[in-house]
Amino acid sequence: YFHNIAIIMGDNTKVTLILDGEKNDFSMDRDGNILDEGLINGYDIPHSCQGGICMTCLGRVTEGKAVMDDPGVLSDEELDEGFILTCISKPDSEEITIDFDDV
Repeated sequence: YFHNIAIIMGDNTKVTLILDGEKNDFSMDRDGNILDEGLINGYDIPHSCQGGICMTCLGRVTEGKAVMDDPGVLSDEELDEGFILTCISKPDSEEITIDFDDV
């Protein structure tokens, strides 16, 4: 029984959003995208197309890791600096911090 709980908890990520000068935390499954989960949890994350094209949901990962489905619109330099498009990104660590103010 406890083994199954560890597996379930291992698939979750604690997400911290830095948005408009405030830090906000929520937990999400690693299979969901960060933008949708943030919106579901009531956070006003900037967004528009939700398809990885407009770059409105751009954020910078300052702690942890994320995986993007197709980072094609971001330059290598932006990727190296930790930028992600949250609409097509999934967390890939137990904790992740995304700063929307430092973009």
